[in-house]
Amino acid sequence: MTTPVNISRHLQCPICKNLLADPVSTICGHTFCKGCLDKHINWSEPQCPLCQELVTTKPSVNEAIEALLREFHQTQLPNLDLFCGERDAIPCDVCDEHLTFKAVKSCLICSLSFCDEHLKPHQSMPRFKGHKLVKPVEKLDQRACNTHGRPLELYSRREERCICTLCVKTDGDVIPVEAERGRRQAVQQNTIEMMEKIINQREDKLKELKESAAKYQTLLEKEQQEIQKVFAALMETLMETERVLLNPLEEGRRCLEKEMDEKTQQIQIYILKYKEIINSLHHTKSEEDDILFIQSYPAVPAEFTDDWTVSIDTELNFGTMRNAKTAFMAAIETHLEKLCTVEIRRIHSFSVNVTLDAETAHPNLQVSTDSKEVRDTGESKVIPGSPQQFDLVGGILGKPCIMSGRAFWVVEVGYKVGWELGVMRDGANRKGKVSYKTSEGYWAIVLCGQSMYGALEDPPVQLQLSSKPRKLGVFVDCEEALVSFYDMEALLHIYTFNKCSFNGAICPYFNPHPNKDGTNSNPLVICPVNQTDISV
Repeated sequence: MTTPVNISRHLQCPICKNLLADPVSTICGHTFCKGCLDKHINWSEPQCPLCQELVTTKPSVNEAIEALLREFHQTQLPNLDLFCGERDAIPCDVCDEHLTFKAVKSCLICSLSFCDEHLKPHQSMPRFKGHKLVKPVEKLDQRACNTHGRPLELYSRREERCICTLCVKTDGDVIPVEAERGRRQAVQQNTIEMMEKIINQREDKLKELKESAAKYQTLLEKEQQEIQKVFAALMETLMETERVLLNPLEEGRRCLEKEMDEKTQQIQIYILKYKEIINSLHHTKSEEDDILFIQSYPAVPAEFTDDWTVSIDTELNFGTMRNAKTAFMAAIETHLEKLCTVEIRRIHSFSVNVTLDAETAHPNLQVSTDSKEVRDTGESKVIPGSPQQFDLVGGILGKPCIMSGRAFWVVEVGYKVGWELGVMRDGANRKGKVSYKTSEGYWAIVLCGQSMYGALEDPPVQLQLSSKPRKLGVFVDCEEALVSFYDMEALLHIYTFNKCSFNGAICPYFNPHPNKDGTNSNPLVICPVNQTDISV
């Protein structure tokens, strides 16, 4: 067994009896503080204070002893980490107030916090075996009963608070604190699972949101490219029209320059000729012989008889301008129609489920059981109608009525030879002879006579369509006060009523037209509107 040795006495200076400071050793082997040895030599003979041997050289620092002193000082320093000096550290309640160590455990029974040294009885003595030790906690007095000063070990369900054993009532619903903790932990776990489920739902929703944003971003980029492509074509058309109009002017300019060059040369030739005649006249002017003067007199040419004005027509050819204008406007119309696909793609987001209101149908009309089709039976029926019915015109309204916002629906007209489609102001006249005018609350387009299309404006406007539409889209924008119609197969815009005076609710309006000879027996069909149906 190793016996500990106190080496501090071997590290003392023989002069000052304290631990060595800047230790120096003489040639005789004795060690002193540097300051102590210097004072001794200055005050007496230069010899060793212990053995009186002469010190002939200046002693040097003993590095070995200096290193030993540093290690000795380190072993004598207390562990600062064990002291309670940190801001949030909990002190030991048993330590001396002048030297307090940090607590490592708190006892809920004793209501005290202990450092490592003062915790040892709780760890070794049997009587502390039932005491509950936890991580150091502040305000242990809050864990004791304010009435009895005893630890709070029980939980009263009735009073919903922690109590001590002396607070127990015979009729109280009391359980151990550990049991209540177990119950609350179960509730806590359920709460955690519920919150995790909510988080997962929110993350799924966020994923859907990002996917939707990416989808719409792609759609926006596609529409932007389509619009840029159309306007690039428009700019090319505009530049081509400019070239067509400027070419005659450029050709006139070249002709003008050519004629100017030719006539300039001719005039310059005449000028030279006249100058020669003038010189000849000056020469004969000094002739003294009269006969020779007369005989040598040069012939003088007459004045210019040519038309020296510029005769080039520099004005624009009016026929060319009109033709260019017509071609340019047709090209603009063609290119802008390409934007209709973008417009139709957008209005699909405002589609509504329109159904037919059989209570408003003319007696001659037959409505399907799903309220999606209507046809004229071709039979004249005299049935007392309700106030909501059309009694003379074969019309029927749709549901729902549109009060605000936007709405879109599609109607299949097929190969019918006559029909009317649009919207009607709620409360507009539907009895007797109806006046189809915007001022009377009707905004509709019509096919009659198999091939005559028109917009029921005031007065009516004939529509020139390049193809016969079989599916018509109807779009209403209450804020913009407009009603638009589209050919859903050709993806073309047909007509738009602007500045509509709705003045309240409007309802979808349908009229399959009479089926007198069986040629107009096909129904009008309200189609389900799906974005995937559009091939754009």
